[in-house]
Amino acid sequence: MNTPKRAVVVGATNGIGKAISCRLAADGFSVVAVGRNKEGRADEIVKNLTECSLAAKKSEQDATTQHEFRPCDAFSLAQVKECAAGIVRDHSKIDALVMTQGMATIQGFTPTSEGNDEKLTLHFWSRAAFAALLLPSLRASSMPGGPVVMTILSGGVHSPYTKYKEDPELRKKYSVKNAADGAGFYSDLFFDKLAKQPSNQGINFIHSAPGFVASNWGTEMPFYLKAPVRFMQKLGGKSPSKCASFMVEPILQCASGDIGLVRPSSTAQGLFIMNEDATSGKLTKLHTEEAIESVWDTAGKVLGKAGVSLDDGTCNN
Repeated sequence: MNTPKRAVVVGATNGIGKAISCRLAADGFSVVAVGRNKEGRADEIVKNLTECSLAAKKSEQDATTQHEFRPCDAFSLAQVKECAAGIVRDHSKIDALVMTQGMATIQGFTPTSEGNDEKLTLHFWSRAAFAALLLPSLRASSMPGGPVVMTILSGGVHSPYTKYKEDPELRKKYSVKNAADGAGFYSDLFFDKLAKQPSNQGINFIHSAPGFVASNWGTEMPFYLKAPVRFMQKLGGKSPSKCASFMVEPILQCASGDIGLVRPSSTAQGLFIMNEDATSGKLTKLHTEEAIESVWDTAGKVLGKAGVSLDDGTCNN
């Protein structure tokens, strides 16, 4: 009997994350679903994932497939650290990490309890922390094409955030556009740096864009914006399950062979950019070594305050 592959999906309680979790479960993965907790959610999530497995009849082939729910509020880097540490403690091998947590608002800089902007925390700081902390288990993967780390946000879509040195944490000139571009640009730079580290070169790091999806995206928006968004989603948005079928493609490719994506500029190392249809995308023109080092330094300072080290992906007490 084959030991099932294991995937960690952050933001797995709704929308794209929930659909991706179901699709991976249907393809024989044991899924560690991570998300905000509420009464009855753990049982609900595990039941849904078990049904996804049974519907595909994978459970008959891999009777050891088991799913679980891990509570975590990704607004808190302290909770991210605690959650990731627990996952590594309980699972010495992880084959895929998919991160979808996010929010769509028009609010200004809104600090979390740790003083970081809420939106930037969900879209970048928490994702950087999860990836760094789960590296020990990801490096132990035996998938033929190598393990996958995928952050689903705005790969190939966002513009560069040009004030990464003057205002790295968006505390001075915050705007909706700067927050969106900052998170996307930082994701390119940070995960490219992570991918090029010698100990991580067997891991496939991907920054993808989901496209326009008919999900619960925009729940936090005021009603006068939410209504037209929902209308447009009904008209032209693809379903979460359709989006998931594209997003999991490189993971399933790596589970059986080599990844089908091509890195920007056909480089042998570094980050993959993936478009919404699972084709290869491009980096921004400002993707430079200077920008990479600057953002890496900023990330190290922000995550370091929460006890997360970028030197070796460990927790500092």
